[in-house]
Amino acid sequence: MNKFFSAFIATIGLLAIVSCSPEQNKQGQRKGVMPSVTGKTGELIVVMDTAKFRSEVGLPIKKELSSVFKGLPQPEPIFDLINIPQKAFDRGFKTHRNVLRVDIATKYSEPRFVVRKGVNSKSQILIEAQAPNDSSLKRLFREKGESAAQRFIESEWDRYLKAYKGLRDRGVIKHLREKFNVEMVVPKGFSLDKDTSNFSWIAKEDPEYTQGFLVYKYPYDGEKTFTVDYQTQMRDRFTKKFVPGPSPNSYMITETLVTPFFNKKRVNNHTVYEMRGLWKVKNDFMGGPFVSYSIFNENTGQVVTVDGYVYAPRFDKRNYVRQIEAIFQTLKLTQ
Repeated sequence: MNKFFSAFIATIGLLAIVSCSPEQNKQGQRKGVMPSVTGKTGELIVVMDTAKFRSEVGLPIKKELSSVFKGLPQPEPIFDLINIPQKAFDRGFKTHRNVLRVDIATKYSEPRFVVRKGVNSKSQILIEAQAPNDSSLKRLFREKGESAAQRFIESEWDRYLKAYKGLRDRGVIKHLREKFNVEMVVPKGFSLDKDTSNFSWIAKEDPEYTQGFLVYKYPYDGEKTFTVDYQTQMRDRFTKKFVPGPSPNSYMITETLVTPFFNKKRVNNHTVYEMRGLWKVKNDFMGGPFVSYSIFNENTGQVVTVDGYVYAPRFDKRNYVRQIEAIFQTLKLTQ
């Protein structure tokens, strides 16, 4: 198992998000053949007057769309923002994967976001921020900017999943279904590295980075089960026993100098408890980010946790973690 370490993740009524579909013909089909998206994963084009973007008008935009990605060892933004004026967008950036277009004009009676998908390229998301003036634009981002950022994040997940669903590892998926009563899309490249009674270790090894996830189950222990302290203790119990490090008496544990982020959310109509933070190797010098989703199966009385980790000491970690997150969006109980 040490190969993992040697190879070494308010006013809602006023402000609405409106979704629009690309133009269609009378038969409901898109006109023409759409080109593929351009740009790097994690990039976001902000089509806006450069002077305004650099002024206080642009501050809430930057705050919401380039906030710090939670749970990484070094600060990284949720998106790398690239500001261009409208004329440059028309010339060379129309097919970019993620686009925010800012339009400030008196023709708008109130500020709002309009979401459009597949306008200029396949799987593109283009969000228009429409506002009658500068102050209402700033208010729009202060009050609803997080929702816009989440739409961009979900589009990144969807692009990953579109690729993963065509390259599923049916053996690993079957293992998770039969052993843990959960379903999850796992792409090829991941392999089952360890399997015990209540624990499995599934990893993808690359010469320059490692991604993987630990899956473990344990009895539900009342409301305290879904607290950061209990989840951390349970995580460390399994990793100490089953995830050894490269040197004697070394093993993975949770880094407690930084309190893990904990959140409840809905995934595929299930309540899921998300925890994200940092892991390290006790008695060694390795570490990286992790994100875990825990789900309670009332039929079995068991909690199942899928715990994704990344080790990439020479690289930024955001996109590797986001790939793990995309996989976790497919998590659901099979009974």
